[in-house]
Amino acid sequence: MAPFISTSASKPKPAWHISNLTNFDIRFADSPANEVVIEATKNATHSAQGGKFRKDATLMAAGPDSSVEEKQSFTLKRPSLLGSSSKWTEMRLVSNSSNKEHVEAPFRAFQVKASSVDQRLLVVPNRNMASYLKDIPDSVHLSNILLPGTHDSMAIYGFPFAQCQRQPLLTQLRAGIRVIDVRLAIVNATTLTSFHGVINQKTLFSDILATLYAFLQSEEGKSECVVMSIKQEDFATNPAALFSQLVHDAIFGSSLAGNLKDKGIRKDTTGGEPLPPHSPTAAATSSSRSMWYLENRVPNLGQVRGKIILFSRFGDGTGWENGIEGMGIWNTRWPNSVIPGWNWDVKDTTFQSQDWYDIGSFSKAPEKFALATSTLITRPSPSDPTSKSHHIIPMSFASASTLPFALPSAVALGIGILQIGFAGVNARISQWALDILSSDNPSAAMLSPLSLPQPKVDANKGKKGPATADSNVNQTKSEEVKAAEQAPPDNRLTRISGWLLMDYYDSPGDMIRFLVELNFLNQRLGVQVAPVQATSEITTS
Repeated sequence: MAPFISTSASKPKPAWHISNLTNFDIRFADSPANEVVIEATKNATHSAQGGKFRKDATLMAAGPDSSVEEKQSFTLKRPSLLGSSSKWTEMRLVSNSSNKEHVEAPFRAFQVKASSVDQRLLVVPNRNMASYLKDIPDSVHLSNILLPGTHDSMAIYGFPFAQCQRQPLLTQLRAGIRVIDVRLAIVNATTLTSFHGVINQKTLFSDILATLYAFLQSEEGKSECVVMSIKQEDFATNPAALFSQLVHDAIFGSSLAGNLKDKGIRKDTTGGEPLPPHSPTAAATSSSRSMWYLENRVPNLGQVRGKIILFSRFGDGTGWENGIEGMGIWNTRWPNSVIPGWNWDVKDTTFQSQDWYDIGSFSKAPEKFALATSTLITRPSPSDPTSKSHHIIPMSFASASTLPFALPSAVALGIGILQIGFAGVNARISQWALDILSSDNPSAAMLSPLSLPQPKVDANKGKKGPATADSNVNQTKSEEVKAAEQAPPDNRLTRISGWLLMDYYDSPGDMIRFLVELNFLNQRLGVQVAPVQATSEITTS
């Protein structure tokens, strides 16, 4: 059957563009007159000249097993105006089955408003966001995966200055967050508690660990891993050696039985919802140490399923069994809000990092978005001298805060009401991911942030922050870097990967889903395995 049939071709019509990123063969028909019919085979993009999108259209899906003849039919319904974005709309899928029981669609559909003459429909799998890593092979290196994360993950108090999140830790994990940023301070000489600056976030480190252990031991979480960055927030008042020892003791000195207090379904002390069930017997006999990945190198996914990957932004290895080689991924050099970023090495992996938070005003949100997303782009260069065994992990913060003109909520969420106002970083990230997923040339769409205005480098900007901050970063591009930038890259292997840490990750609601889906787009493009050259300019030794 031809990919497109039109019953009315008397006048030019807008372009229809349907991206089917599922394992289902989908037949799209614009009702009531079936004016547009598109056969959208699995994992492919299809275009046609078609009519205007009507409020009731039909998706007919054949199962991923071609031998299954039964087809599922759903009618697409537009939500109300208040329930849609100004740039995209999720369509409600209403089953046409004669069975009156509720039938959940195996996919989700979004109408992307590209332009008046470019109408896009994006169909993606309805993934369980609590366990999406199970669909990625064990052999994939962590550098080839895009892991969504939260900046200051426990900072749910202190609005509007200190609050960065609205959801408790367990909700974050179940929503797909796989990198958490935990800031701790010492209370009463021996107790580690979450803080953001001087604001107590009222969650003990032991309770954070209990939540992580329970999630990773649950049926939905056993296929996952979580990167946990730990940073000392009270470095000015409490000894770094004591902080390091307390973190060490929390990892090595307690059993799961001690951390999982009630040995059953209980409340998550970081937010109040039930934790996943776990085995009291297993909890009583397992060491918490077995839940951690503590090597100072970046692993393959299969090595860390069901584990916490420690990322230490503290300590010098004193008191740890293998020194800094036993503190997980270790780096205490953190330049303060430099533009565009800096690089640092861990064995065979280069971290390409960006944490420009002091943006001055929320009006710089477009530049913050451009820098945060362009940092995630890796692509090969003909002048790349590195071997194929070298890996790149972008680590990019989408968060920013400059008081009083760039509050965390304003930067992340924007300012406005009812789709009218100034878009924040999160909405821009969501639109960028949607544009990539719905494009017939995703590699070109990935590169779009590189053409946007970037923040200007201010090498003379005063530095502030902890003593571990590097105030002497060389921001001058080397001749080798300039040559690499001028060499034409191979856009066919462009990839989005790394760790993206965000404030208020839960808005827009499907942002994490879109970012996660980029991993499976990488799979389809064949770029989830090949190490490539970084694009950042700054290097520290």
